[in-house]
Amino acid sequence: MKSQKRNIERNRGQVVILAVILFSLGSFIFVSGVMSQVLSDTKATNNSIRSKQSYYLAESGIEDVIYRIVTNKSTSASETLSLGGSTTTIDTIDVGGGRKEITAEGDVTNLIRRITTELITSTTGASFFYGAQVGEGGLEMDNSSRIEGAGDTVGNVYSNGPIVGATGATITGDAVVATGLEEDEQARSTVYNQPQIVGQTNPNIDYAQSFSPIKTGPLAKISMYIEKVGSPGSRQVKIVADNAGSPDTSTISEGTLINSLVGTDPAWIDVIFSNPPILTGGTTYWIVLDAIKNSSKYWIWWSDSNNGFGNGVAKYSQDWDDDPWTLIIGDLTFKTYTGEGVSSIAGVTVDGDARANSITNSSVCGDAYYQTIDATSLDFVNSPTNPTCSDPLTPGTAFPGSTDSPPLNMPLSSAIITDWKSEALAGGTIVGDCGDAGDPSCVIDDDETLSIGPKKIDGNLVLSKRQTLNLTGVVHVTGNFDINGNNTIIKCDASFGSSGCILVIDGWIHIQNNATFSGSGDPDSYIMILTTLQGCTGSGGSGCTHHDGAMDLHNNAGGAIFYATDSMINLHNGVNVTSAVAYKLRLDNTAVITYESGTNSASFSSGPSGGWSIDKWEEVE
Repeated sequence: MKSQKRNIERNRGQVVILAVILFSLGSFIFVSGVMSQVLSDTKATNNSIRSKQSYYLAESGIEDVIYRIVTNKSTSASETLSLGGSTTTIDTIDVGGGRKEITAEGDVTNLIRRITTELITSTTGASFFYGAQVGEGGLEMDNSSRIEGAGDTVGNVYSNGPIVGATGATITGDAVVATGLEEDEQARSTVYNQPQIVGQTNPNIDYAQSFSPIKTGPLAKISMYIEKVGSPGSRQVKIVADNAGSPDTSTISEGTLINSLVGTDPAWIDVIFSNPPILTGGTTYWIVLDAIKNSSKYWIWWSDSNNGFGNGVAKYSQDWDDDPWTLIIGDLTFKTYTGEGVSSIAGVTVDGDARANSITNSSVCGDAYYQTIDATSLDFVNSPTNPTCSDPLTPGTAFPGSTDSPPLNMPLSSAIITDWKSEALAGGTIVGDCGDAGDPSCVIDDDETLSIGPKKIDGNLVLSKRQTLNLTGVVHVTGNFDINGNNTIIKCDASFGSSGCILVIDGWIHIQNNATFSGSGDPDSYIMILTTLQGCTGSGGSGCTHHDGAMDLHNNAGGAIFYATDSMINLHNGVNVTSAVAYKLRLDNTAVITYESGTNSASFSSGPSGGWSIDKWEEVE
């Protein structure tokens, strides 16, 4: 009995020992499994961290190279950047068309991430649809001067001021003279001391300003003191009636706030109404900027925080024709212009159609649109006999009582020109003259070439030898530009491709003795010679050329677009240029503008050394 009891106890002990062993073994297996998973997770986590480090390393490498390119610092086709024992390799390839492809490979403990981006030179498109586009100063054409087209292209003219010609003055395309303008001094607010952010966040999307015109008449255009952030798309500006102290939901007329005319600094930007609304004097109307919401692309419309404009109020809404309006403390900055002047064409042969309020002593080969016309001009429209007409035997059609054409925006705004000057300044400043003398880095001897840009020249640019000026970016000259040397060449660098380059002059421009202008070599590339000089309109004034203009051209200058924002361009006898845009334009005897069709889509780049924008950014591995 005792022996049996001892056997039972012995068996129980063995079972306990076996249970302990099995428990320990199970615990070991469980712990081993957990540890394995922990180690695996830890490894995965470390790999994820290193992979992210590779990505950020590659991203840093791309950003470093982009910074060097944009700021015109030196960079190689292949760069290596080291950080904490790891590396990223950045390769840059010119792929043509003003584009660079940049690829960066980050490598942290053999965990590779690869990013690629493309940079494209930022360009400003400018539509030069006319052989000559003229502001309120108008167009004067002396004997046998011509505005024509190259090849199958015709030479059209659009002028916001009168066209006056002498014997033999000929326009081979259409001639349009817009209605004259008069600023309404009652319906304007010109103080700007507070920005109003338009379209960035709800509910501040659409903005409106009320006004009352001083008298009844057509509203031809308004001007807004405005800038942009990013690149918002062009937007409609509406004229609407008043509805109980807020904008009505119906549109009377609308124009376009053109994106490309607005810069990143505030400036007066015109909005033209192609169908000018007839407004009643003393009645309240509203200007409505119909924006869209975008946190990175929006407008800044400046205002007067002191409510200095006593003839209206400003409001904002999330949706102008659906949501309520909220009052703003202040008045938005704006101007209004009525079409009050009499536009005219006098003493010119027009091979195409002619449009003006008044047509006198002119030979219109095509159709004539007018309010008044003299008997001689009307007889010619009905039975043309002038051999200069392309079809001298087919009469045109007279359209009496036609509505005056609206004024046309100039291709470039002051904001865009300010941006170009900023790009030039970013490339550094040369203090003193350039060309014949001045800073040693800027002197060009006979038969030598100077490549320059972007650069600001704080002085004059004088070329009187056989010199070549090769623009590699925007060049801004604060003084005058004088060319009087034979066989001088001013051109865009070949790297511009189909884009054009820009030379901005603050003073007068005087060109003679067979200077040659050209683009990059691409047929779509043109050089723009632009002066910002004001007040030189042919009737005196200090600081002007000897013909009282801002620009005097004595010799042929094909391949260039000449632009005088606020003054006169004078073309001397026998001069032939590609295109001219000016406040006022005067053609001497036998001077010719030969318009080339490629200028209607011309774009101008800041150059291979600056003004880049990112066109693509993606991870490829």
